[in-house]
Amino acid sequence: WYNRVQGDTREYAEITNVHSMSKYGDFDEVFKWVEEDLGRPALLMEAVKPLYKVVAVRNPLTKLMSGFRDKVLRRTPTGIKDPMLEFNPNLNINNTDAEKYAAFVEAVVTGKITNFHFSPQWQKMRVCDFPYDMIMQTETTTQQIKEVQEHTKTEQFEFPGSRSEQGYDSVATVHLAHEFYSKVSPKLMERLYAFFRWDYILLGYTKLDNPNFPYLDFNQDIDKEFGQYLNEDELNNLSDDQESSTDDPPVVTPNLTTK
Repeated sequence: WYNRVQGDTREYAEITNVHSMSKYGDFDEVFKWVEEDLGRPALLMEAVKPLYKVVAVRNPLTKLMSGFRDKVLRRTPTGIKDPMLEFNPNLNINNTDAEKYAAFVEAVVTGKITNFHFSPQWQKMRVCDFPYDMIMQTETTTQQIKEVQEHTKTEQFEFPGSRSEQGYDSVATVHLAHEFYSKVSPKLMERLYAFFRWDYILLGYTKLDNPNFPYLDFNQDIDKEFGQYLNEDELNNLSDDQESSTDDPPVVTPNLTTK
């Protein structure tokens, strides 16, 4: 969208390095502009106030699958990264993608494989602290992108489709979910839900066995579905009243009363 609002009319496929944020300039520039207007140092909220702020999130299960397909299956000769062999030493090129994925999941939840694309979303996107105008779901992008286009005055451009829609993938990630997770043991699934617990609690996403998967479900019983994954401090944080809203959140626990 940066390219679009700057007047770039090329087809999406012709715009290279769309993920290279360095070419868009440093966000510190925004602070400089605001501070020049104010005549003093600016706070984050002051700096971003005039901006239209959007973030896109995704169900953690399909997001992790997508990362595996892109960063492991497509970018390694065997579809295997070395840490995966710690959990399945017999893994080889002939194993199914689902079998490889099970080892990958275990490597991620144990911290043997770390990558920006595999980490919980709430923390890196600061959904509790940053004043987004819209938290957009990847699963329903086609509806929500219209509002983004109105605000950015880019209605004349067609929003690029998914990899499967553009012909890069024969099958969309979401349609492979039950196949990929069929080799992930129930015990490991529980560890995975615990790993992404705050993405589920804060963003409203659903587990694999929920009829609404992979979409949101704000009617689900959060305590029943995810309470068992929280430690005592996190449970207390969920029930804190407004008097605790000024407390700094623990490292792994978002301060839910800040907003």
